[in-house]
Amino acid sequence: MFGSTRWSPFEEVLNFQREVDRVFSQYWNDLPTRTAATLPSSSFQVNRTADAWRIDIPLPGIDPKQVKLEVAGNTLSIRAEHAEGEADGRLLYEQTLTVPQFLDLEKISAAHRHGLLQLTLPVRESVKPRQIQIENASSDKKQLTAV
Repeated sequence: MFGSTRWSPFEEVLNFQREVDRVFSQYWNDLPTRTAATLPSSSFQVNRTADAWRIDIPLPGIDPKQVKLEVAGNTLSIRAEHAEGEADGRLLYEQTLTVPQFLDLEKISAAHRHGLLQLTLPVRESVKPRQIQIENASSDKKQLTAV
């Protein structure tokens, strides 16, 4: 009369997981893809030394004349777009970084070599470790000698 199939809660959980995976996979596959020609990777690398931080930002195929750096407060904005007349001022790259207060944005320097933008942000003098000279207090006083 009735089937001999047993209900398995474990199998129900696995079926639910498969369905959720299918929905998420379908969602991500339906998103429009970005082309590398319009927006390079926004990844960057930060290297620290005792005196400065160096930020390396890959900007392959972008002319350094198209890159603009702006500083406002503790925010650094990097923007690159085609010049007027070329693709109607199309945005190629944009990144905004919040810079820690202990870095001196007044003394930032930038270089562009082989498609890599290198920013150097020095550490403020007020937060750099400094050595304090210890004076020998016993040299000023006369020593007592026993007779």
